[in-house]
Amino acid sequence: MMKPTRTLLILTLGLVAVFQPAGPCPVAAQDRGGQPGLTSANSGQERELTFEEKVSELNRKVMADPRDGVSWNDLGVLYAEQGDYEVARDAFIRAIQTAPQEGDYHRNLGLAFSRLGEYQMAASEFEAYRRFDTFGGKDYWRLIGLAQRRAGMLDEAKATFTEGIAALGEEFTPEKMRLVLSLMDVADEQEDAQTSRDLLETYAPQAVRWLAANPDESADGHLEAANIVHNRVAMLVDDGKVLEESGLAGEAVARYKEAYELAPSRLDLLPSLVDAYLQDGAELDARVATRLARDKHPDKAGTWIATAKVLEKTGKLEEAVDAYEKAFAIDDSLDDLRVAIGNLLMRLGRDAEAARYLKAGVDADNTKPDVVYNYAVSLMREGKYHAAIASLRSVVSQLPEMGQAWYALAQCLQNTKQYAAAIEPYERAYALNPDPKLLFLAASCAQNGDRPEKAIEYYQAAIAADPSYNKAQYNLALSFMAAGRYEEAVAAFDQLMALEGPSYRAYFSQGLSYHNLKDYPKALEAFELALEFEETPNLMNAMGNVYNAMGNKKEANAWYALANGKKEGG
Repeated sequence: MMKPTRTLLILTLGLVAVFQPAGPCPVAAQDRGGQPGLTSANSGQERELTFEEKVSELNRKVMADPRDGVSWNDLGVLYAEQGDYEVARDAFIRAIQTAPQEGDYHRNLGLAFSRLGEYQMAASEFEAYRRFDTFGGKDYWRLIGLAQRRAGMLDEAKATFTEGIAALGEEFTPEKMRLVLSLMDVADEQEDAQTSRDLLETYAPQAVRWLAANPDESADGHLEAANIVHNRVAMLVDDGKVLEESGLAGEAVARYKEAYELAPSRLDLLPSLVDAYLQDGAELDARVATRLARDKHPDKAGTWIATAKVLEKTGKLEEAVDAYEKAFAIDDSLDDLRVAIGNLLMRLGRDAEAARYLKAGVDADNTKPDVVYNYAVSLMREGKYHAAIASLRSVVSQLPEMGQAWYALAQCLQNTKQYAAAIEPYERAYALNPDPKLLFLAASCAQNGDRPEKAIEYYQAAIAADPSYNKAQYNLALSFMAAGRYEEAVAAFDQLMALEGPSYRAYFSQGLSYHNLKDYPKALEAFELALEFEETPNLMNAMGNVYNAMGNKKEANAWYALANGKKEGG
């Protein structure tokens, strides 16, 4: 009987493997049985047999010789490739009956059982494959362990993978990598974090060396080695973040440093290391790390991002912008980098440049609200209040707890004379940051929007929060006047003078209030006190109006004449 030839197992990390044909299928002019291949009637040249033709030929062979295990096996492979695993299973069983000690037949039957979800049966067949294998494939530990894992036999799978790793010796082969990753999967299912940590600590450095010696990404084992390194780096970064959040930046440094040594091309690692150094007060170490990175990896964006962080920390903002822009020239797809550049440019007062960088981030999908906010602020600094409103509305809808965004939105609405619309954002900003100034601004919008009662409410609230707030007191008095509440206006002006002392503006406005109350003597008294501070045409006209209301036309005309003379004389 012809010995089967071996082909290489391919996929990893799942119960996926190649069914092994016992030999080449009849696709050429001569097959294993010596029968001529089919030829094209028109060209006379050989052609690939169809699935039906191959099955027909193999069926002919097993009918002629039921002990032809090679043909039974090849028939099973054909059906397995078509996804008909029940028929394939039966063919593999017939193959084993012809040669019970043929390892590959047991392997193929185990794979068929696996596809059918019969994992315990699969594990049994893979055990037989292990006993009878003569080619040294060494994949049976993984196949057995995967079947055990699928059957819920996690302890058994863990033992099988561990045994396989030990049996493969010191050499770091692709199959050993696959066993390491498979054991990690089981450990994860069992919530056994320590086993995964130990495996990664042991094998990640070996994986790095293997990748350096085998840079071809299509090489068998490349994916597995990269996966081991990735998992170790991810674990170190997670540990580093936890340590930083716990105030242990110095300990985080060691994690980030190891991660960076394992994967220097990964963008975020050197910046994370530098951040940890700076948090720990190790500015010199941060400088050294970035200098070494510029020497070894000047073509990596992460090198220049880390350099910029150090420069920014030391107040060298212009140089930091240059470093960030070098990183951006290497990789212009990084939205966070755009934001970093835009924010620095805003700090430097270069708002138009900042807006261009930030706008690119705003236009990207899933933009962070703080990015949109910074972009809106850059527009505000250029006086583009209308343009900033939509962005700020987006920010407060996503982050209603962001007080500064409500404040910025209110400012934009106020500056575009949308006074009524600005009131609510000022209210929301005050609720998040109880500063009386925000109540004053809300009241000012109400006042400018001809809503004196609303203005009174907010000015009173601002004064209650800060009784010395003389600007709010003055505007409150004016709002009382606008609402026709003149007696309250008179009292409010008295309160204003108690705060800031007598003044032209207080006496003049108080005189107007008395005039509206038809208390003409009080009005004249207030106007005369105002004259002691300043003689203005408005004040003289107001006094003329009072005398006119009192029926004293002569005195009224005299004050009107004085007012006109004041206007002409300057």
